[in-house]
Amino acid sequence: MNPRTVHMALRGTMTALAFLAAVQVLLAGSFLSGHYPVLRWHMITGFSMVVIALVQTVVIFLPGRREREPSLPRMGLLVPLLLAAQGILGVFRVLELHVPIGVLMAVGTVHAATWAWKTPIPRGTEAIEVTA
Repeated sequence: MNPRTVHMALRGTMTALAFLAAVQVLLAGSFLSGHYPVLRWHMITGFSMVVIALVQTVVIFLPGRREREPSLPRMGLLVPLLLAAQGILGVFRVLELHVPIGVLMAVGTVHAATWAWKTPIPRGTEAIEVTA
């Protein structure tokens, strides 16, 4: 894969995570308003976020790493772990931590998606000049 395709994949995964994070906020608000059946959709959306974050982690380590921020690999490894921890906190109803961490993660995913869309797409594969 060339760096251009990898960056487009990063845009896709980061945008999907930001969108799902916004959906999570809406579902959590609906649950807290007394609509208890949406709790299942909140859980399903959370699992979907973990899967997309794992795909994103693979994409982060594909070619074109030099054009990306140095902190991106750390974020790529940290996001799936944080999402999994969020799931555990939610299942065990530790809402004192689950809710504020969820808000921070929603803001973080929107920030990451903004970075992905502001960063210029690398040019296509460049011809390598061989000098003999």
